[in-house]
Amino acid sequence: MTKPSTIFFASLAAGVLSMLDLRPAASTSLRLITGVEVMQQDTVKAKKKNNNVRIQVGGKDGKNGEQVYINTDNNKREELKRQGTVTLTDDLKDIKSISPNGYIKYMRSVNDDTKRLEITSDANGNLTRTYTENGKKVAYEPAGREWLQQVMPDLMANTGIGIAELVKDLYGKAGAKGVLAEAEKAGSEHAKMRFVHHLYQQPDLKPAELKQSLQFVDKHVSSDYERRKALGTVTAAHLKNKDVVSSYLQVSDKINSDYERRKALLYLLETPDMGKESMAMALEQTGKISSDYEKAKVLQQLTKQADFIQHNYKPTFSIIDKFSSDYEKAKIINAVVKNHKLSQAQYKELLPVVSRISSDYEKGKVLRNIASAIPADNKDLRAEVEKAANTIGSDYEKNKVISALR
Repeated sequence: MTKPSTIFFASLAAGVLSMLDLRPAASTSLRLITGVEVMQQDTVKAKKKNNNVRIQVGGKDGKNGEQVYINTDNNKREELKRQGTVTLTDDLKDIKSISPNGYIKYMRSVNDDTKRLEITSDANGNLTRTYTENGKKVAYEPAGREWLQQVMPDLMANTGIGIAELVKDLYGKAGAKGVLAEAEKAGSEHAKMRFVHHLYQQPDLKPAELKQSLQFVDKHVSSDYERRKALGTVTAAHLKNKDVVSSYLQVSDKINSDYERRKALLYLLETPDMGKESMAMALEQTGKISSDYEKAKVLQQLTKQADFIQHNYKPTFSIIDKFSSDYEKAKIINAVVKNHKLSQAQYKELLPVVSRISSDYEKGKVLRNIASAIPADNKDLRAEVEKAANTIGSDYEKNKVISALR
């Protein structure tokens, strides 16, 4: 059993990770240190008056350890502890069974009105239910059962218990609109996104419904992590629809984290044969990434699209020109030269960008690659390359370029 001090440390560390906007790898490191997995929130979440901490001790399926969920939002606080496999009734309104020695302990306090429900399973799987209101024990029937039915959507959203069945039922009855209406009632962004993730898995989901769900994400989710995670479950088949891509990019455009935005864009760019408009929108968002490293990762993927440079070479070269890192700038230009047969007009647009690379080594390497790629009989273009080579301060690097042109 994990010590209370360990849980305290994990909860404290979760807050620190949240404020620092550290990546999922930090959560993994914390789990290795404490034996507790903390699902981190991001910077935007930490700045608001609400906080969500999800702690898990043991296996990821919840069968081998306790799951703890804590949510505070202004005058509301929720605490949930769960262990074991939980099965709901067919109508998804009550708990049918919990595996032996498992339990669910749920507390909700709103404006100092506190209600608690504990359902525990003994060694034989027999359930015992205890319900209290403001510290006073109240008969489970009917008050406790009615309250459980009231909070069951939140319990399903926060724990995942029965939510797949619920979303399937809601979608069958009212389509995506019905699922999203239920998702809107969920307390936290993470809970809302459980509904969205399961909605994406519906086999008959139409592009218009997926667009509607992405608009829901854009409206209700501020967390960079949750936004990117929601985008990462959109199927490749749906990303061939330009209206879906437009909504996808609307969501990714509000991701502040360079890391999360890069992951969202790279996932989209794995789609083969993207449309011209979609590539242009993705490029525009790439230009908003601050980190040269993260921006270069996206541009490298964009350059793999067959017609990308043909339609976007001017804005692409403009973005590359603004890189601070000569290394990243040279790497992207080399990728463009390698993956695309550039026209003379495109080379003439690119060479001034190359000339502005500060590093003689990086500039020389790029110009040698260009010299190898351009036609041997194009004297005009080779003269332009030699002109760019004359901006190299190092005679050694300059002569290597001139030799490559001969």
